[in-house]
Amino acid sequence: MLDERQMSDLMLAEVESAERPSAVLDLDRAMTTGRRQRRLARGAGAALLAAALTVGGLTVPDLLTPDRAPESAPNGAAGGEGPTGLPAALTTVDPQRVYVRFGWLPSGLPQLQYQAGLLLSGPGVYLGASTAPGGGQWRGVAVTLYPKGVQPAAPQRDSGEPAQPGKTTPGPELNGGASSFTSYGGAEQPEAILRWRYAPDGWAQLKVVGTGPDVRGTAVQVARSLRFDDDPVPMPATVAGVPAALRVIAVDVQESLDEPRVWYASTTWSPESVTGDPGQQRARTMTVTISRYRNITDPADNEFVDPNTTVDGHQARFGGQNGSESLTVYNVDGANVTIDDSALLPAGGTRALFPTIKLVTEPAAWHTHLHR
Repeated sequence: MLDERQMSDLMLAEVESAERPSAVLDLDRAMTTGRRQRRLARGAGAALLAAALTVGGLTVPDLLTPDRAPESAPNGAAGGEGPTGLPAALTTVDPQRVYVRFGWLPSGLPQLQYQAGLLLSGPGVYLGASTAPGGGQWRGVAVTLYPKGVQPAAPQRDSGEPAQPGKTTPGPELNGGASSFTSYGGAEQPEAILRWRYAPDGWAQLKVVGTGPDVRGTAVQVARSLRFDDDPVPMPATVAGVPAALRVIAVDVQESLDEPRVWYASTTWSPESVTGDPGQQRARTMTVTISRYRNITDPADNEFVDPNTTVDGHQARFGGQNGSESLTVYNVDGANVTIDDSALLPAGGTRALFPTIKLVTEPAAWHTHLHR
């Protein structure tokens, strides 16, 4: 059977091999695959809630800060031109802050995601809008903010070959300065990559893929309507029982505007230092995820409701091996609560942590800050 470390290696390897505008988006699929392999190894034969992505959202002291606290920017009407930067580049990234929001988006992109903290490539901020998951190539809009002094990298390609840089041409004025469009070879769909300084010595990149014939025009309109600020990430729960030795390394919030409305928000903790190796930090983590409850009866669905125990009177599913545990408690006031622990908590730690998680009032009616 595969142990937890092998599962981590499998998930990271799958992430490294795939191409998406956000490296962490790949981790969603990799974590799902890894957990499915682990469940098969255990002989469980049923999918757990796809709630243990790389991040989650609950109350922990601020860990990372910009050079100086950015001022909040007022939200304007969708499609209007907003402030296209922060007053200071991020020296590091606080996983529990919202640094950028969409203003205007092209139609047909109902899957929204915000991630902050330790991405696969290192600290950063990701904001994305895309088509519904499933077959076919990724299509959507992806915004990335890099910490002070970090340069945007070339995109990954499905072929695995390095993307060769092409021409760089001037873009519009953004944040009071110049921007540029950078092209790379090997794009499978119409693609525009727009870069500018969201603050002195801080790069922003906006990537538009397959949204129509005028991807550069779309990129300019999205960039001009972005809203930059420094607000706390709204979350559907708080957690009081996290060991003091663990630190928040990432937050992931996702919402689908399709019906039925689907959302989840998760926080990931690690015992490693924030400046440590990303792969090492991801190898051993503890994640708490809150998602909207749906009674899924299809065993092929990652959110298949398949209880094997009860916790505080709620149906639940519990599994574990080699000191690692995974606990999903179903339909807690209309929400699912999932705790995935890579042997960072004592034995039975997921059950002990569950009572310390306090949901918002009427969590089934909650939605993310991405709701537009």
